[in-house]
Amino acid sequence: MKRIAFALALVLQASAGLAACRGIDYRDHLPPATEARLEREMAATPFSRGNHWVATKGSRTIHVIGTMHGGDSRMARVMRNLRPALASAQAIYLETLQPGMETPDTMPASLASSFLLPQGQELRHLLGKEAWQHFELTARVSGANLDTMNRMQPWAVSMFLVQSGCRPYGFGLKRGLDDRIAGFASRKRIPVGALETPAQALTAIASLPLRDQARMLELELELVRSSKPEDATPVEAYFDQSVWSAFVLAPWISAQYSSFSGAETARLWRQYNDRLLDQRNKRWMKVILAARQQRIVVAVGAAHLPGRNGVLNLLHRQGFSLTRAAW
Repeated sequence: MKRIAFALALVLQASAGLAACRGIDYRDHLPPATEARLEREMAATPFSRGNHWVATKGSRTIHVIGTMHGGDSRMARVMRNLRPALASAQAIYLETLQPGMETPDTMPASLASSFLLPQGQELRHLLGKEAWQHFELTARVSGANLDTMNRMQPWAVSMFLVQSGCRPYGFGLKRGLDDRIAGFASRKRIPVGALETPAQALTAIASLPLRDQARMLELELELVRSSKPEDATPVEAYFDQSVWSAFVLAPWISAQYSSFSGAETARLWRQYNDRLLDQRNKRWMKVILAARQQRIVVAVGAAHLPGRNGVLNLLHRQGFSLTRAAW
């Protein structure tokens, strides 16, 4: 367990210290047919645009705020605009509270084990030969313990070790909107709740089939090996309040640098969206609807807002009226 804690400490520190995103917004480089398909899918997706919505039903008011977990200098302006809504809340609900997540030496064993492969399995047997060779090099350059990495689930390796400033998610990140909102709530003594436990969040990620996790890691490693610039689309789409466009385009963007078939890439992204977005959104609704306070803020990753099973549409189905608000 000490070696696992060391590895987790290394990758969490790496996540917290990422450089600024220097990639490109692929939406500026779309062929006409792909651009037209993007517009059709955005038009067909409920609540596909907007990072701040107000849901009302009777005496209840819920400010739903889409966050980005990683830091960006533009986040200070966003936070200034959101302060009135936050200050008026009787409670603020975040995705999860993370006691011990930033200090793996004190992380409960039940959480640390969620990062590990089942007994007897190794990462090198899940990855293809070429992918494993490239991963070995990446791990050694990063200073990670290769034996420990070999025992970790592919999602954890992908999330924490294959990092860049254009990946605005992961545990331990600082100065993202979630982190800023939590700090504001603490200073103003506004109660903070969680929509799920850390264990539930980890279980959702780890529920992806191991072979699919490995394929997604291989996809990441192909990007690292390619000469293509980093994908800044999710970051830029977040700040123009159309983060769903990055998810729609994800298979097309992956095709610019990977050897995967379009069908496989699309399948992997569908499964990712179902496990990491849709299923969690449905579970979160139970907590949101059961909240005792009349005025609350729900601040979750912006990708959780749009779609048929997005938080906004699920609230709409429960009889809430939705109004897009300033952000």
